[in-house]
Amino acid sequence: MPILVLLVAGVLELGRGYAFAMATSDAARDGARYVAGKTSTTNGPGLANMCSLVTADLAAVTTNITCPTQVNHAPPFVAGVDYTAPVAGQAVVVVYCGTSVNCTGSVTSLYESEVDVYVYYGFSDLNLLGGGITISGSSRATTSW
Repeated sequence: MPILVLLVAGVLELGRGYAFAMATSDAARDGARYVAGKTSTTNGPGLANMCSLVTADLAAVTTNITCPTQVNHAPPFVAGVDYTAPVAGQAVVVVYCGTSVNCTGSVTSLYESEVDVYVYYGFSDLNLLGGGITISGSSRATTSW
């Protein structure tokens, strides 16, 4: 009986982890797609607007979100060097804006600039899988400006 309880708890934790992984992946994809797009008034909505969208996407997961951490080089990003690793229940959004500053375009064309958005989430399981695990979601988009 104790083995069955442990097995069921483990399956539930894996399911919870998968749900958080999907949420971080969806938030990263939505953020990259949004920040790479052109708005009616600017050549890119900027990081503050992108963070509002990512925060809304992660509302069901956490309200403890650090957004944005802008990095000046293409991925991979290194925890502790490029961004602060998330604690349990925290999401950290890391952004690389390619050739633009603050992920906004200028009058001159920055057509097809790379934008990378990574969302790292500190998942705290019930110590069945070893404790704190960082779950990440990422997305790369090409700007339309």
